[in-house]
Amino acid sequence: MKYIDVEKEKIPYRFEIVLNNETFQFEVFYNTVGDFFTVDLYKNYELILYGEKITLDVPLFNDYAYLGIPKVIVKPVDTTRQALRITYDNLNEDVFLYVLD
Repeated sequence: MKYIDVEKEKIPYRFEIVLNNETFQFEVFYNTVGDFFTVDLYKNYELILYGEKITLDVPLFNDYAYLGIPKVIVKPVDTTRQALRITYDNLNEDVFLYVLD
């Protein structure tokens, strides 16, 4: 299974990713007060979705297909099945953003 590598030490940062043969830009942010991550989604460098919270076991962009969102599932999954939520400490350690075609 393929996953999106989130480089926490670079946050906030933007990177390109190809999903379903289309290029998108993800901009990842971290909220230090609430200990959670969000992502802004761009297509052709135009913002199409702002502030999508990354929530354990909930596919990203699930409710926004009408906006031209990638037609793949990006789902945060805990490989240990121990986490109750995504935190700075467990993202890209035990919790990964898996891309499911």
